[in-house]
Amino acid sequence: MALSLTQKWLRDNVQPYSAPDRVYADVDGALSRFPSLRPKSDVYTYDDGRVQLLLCVHGLLPISYRGNAYHIPVAIWIQRSHPQDPPLAYVVPTADMLVRPGPHLDPSGRLGIEYLQQWVRKSEGCSVSGLVEAMQGEFGRSPPVYAKPHGPPVLPPKPMQTQSPAPGPSPAQIPSPALAAPAQAPPNYQLPPRPPPPPPPPNPTPYQPQPSFVPQQFAPQPQYPPAPPPPVVASPPIPNLLDADEAPALGVGSAAPPVPPNPQIVSLHNEVHAKLSSSLASLSTALALDAERLRAHQGALLAGEPAIRDEMARLEAVRDVCNGVVGRVGAVVSGAESWVNDVRGRGEPSVDELVCGVSIVGNQ
Repeated sequence: MALSLTQKWLRDNVQPYSAPDRVYADVDGALSRFPSLRPKSDVYTYDDGRVQLLLCVHGLLPISYRGNAYHIPVAIWIQRSHPQDPPLAYVVPTADMLVRPGPHLDPSGRLGIEYLQQWVRKSEGCSVSGLVEAMQGEFGRSPPVYAKPHGPPVLPPKPMQTQSPAPGPSPAQIPSPALAAPAQAPPNYQLPPRPPPPPPPPNPTPYQPQPSFVPQQFAPQPQYPPAPPPPVVASPPIPNLLDADEAPALGVGSAAPPVPPNPQIVSLHNEVHAKLSSSLASLSTALALDAERLRAHQGALLAGEPAIRDEMARLEAVRDVCNGVVGRVGAVVSGAESWVNDVRGRGEPSVDELVCGVSIVGNQ
């Protein structure tokens, strides 16, 4: 059975591994079992700073949570010592997702489920396909990501939004600074230092601007305590580990200095550049030789055109001579056939005509 392009690529990229056949079988089985995953080769940086070129199976893992279908972005790195060491499984959230840390998931997105612990104890009975299925089951019970909230947090309503008529002879005597106070100090929402207005009764009659009813409704106001109300403080948003890490970086005015390049990555780049340069030189030489050979063939073809035309003229002359000979031979054959017919028409000669004497007397 012919191999697909992905299988050919995978067969070529598993050669640096200690067990290439096992790595090929595990990765190919996972790709066949989960078509939404695909392989790639990329540089992985370990916690101690080491970098290594590893195979990675990444993509969207379909799960079912409470009857709904979701797709979780994951990445599974195959270590060089596979299958002795388990793969490195990660949840890779998109720009609008956040990782939900849990007992088997750290804030960086790395997984530590029971299947990976079982792999350490007995690697013979584990495979990449089994790991992906275990991740499916774990994510179906507890999704590892959640949608990032959009917009600022919802604040409680301002206490001065619902205004009641202040005590006095008429509702028109309410001071204007009391209305502007909430807009001038939104962080603390503090009230002016005066007694709080009474809560509006169920009957909407006090809100009608009639001077005769206003004193009757607000006459018993002195019975409320004159103590100022406590300031209303907005509840802080729910803390998020990822947001807490990124918050200091947003407040910095200047850009952070660039991270120095890893020397091993620079060495890999130099090796790749040298190999590509040597391959380009050999390819250029081969192309130059091919071009020279093609130009020689072109010259030979152009020089052969006059010889071909001369040979065609000579062959046409030979054809004309042959046609003349054919005509003459045909005439001779026709004359011979007429003679033969004439002889046949004379009949058989008699004996007397054939036998004659040697003298005239003998003929008599």
